[in-house]
Amino acid sequence: MEFNFISAAAVFLSSLVGGMGLGGGTVLLLYLTLFTQVPQHMAQAINLLLFLPAAAAALVVHWKNHLVKPGILKVCLPAGIGGGILGSLIGNRMQSETLQKLFAVFLLVIAVKELYGAWQLYKAGKIEKNQSKKNKTA
Repeated sequence: MEFNFISAAAVFLSSLVGGMGLGGGTVLLLYLTLFTQVPQHMAQAINLLLFLPAAAAALVVHWKNHLVKPGILKVCLPAGIGGGILGSLIGNRMQSETLQKLFAVFLLVIAVKELYGAWQLYKAGKIEKNQSKKNKTA
């Protein structure tokens, strides 16, 4: 993979989107695997390297704002590390194409879940059809 302006822009935009909590890692993974033919394993490693500093900075900010519950952190941190190690061991034993297909299925499941949740909120009257127009006039 050659690092050029397009690659730098993709990293910048995915970081920007990720900083807003909108799935920048997914954008970067799609760019790396679809447009640069980086193998899925390497794309995930690059994505993780970009995620770790952002996660550390977010943790510091959330800690300062008293948004981190230490009791939950004591459970989630070891579980996350263990899950990461286990996922890495399993992923390294898979072919890149298999990993790509599993990732695609994962993205589809998440998309369906999010759409279903939004539909349920809409039906319950918690989301209005023209909500974005109301916010602009308020």
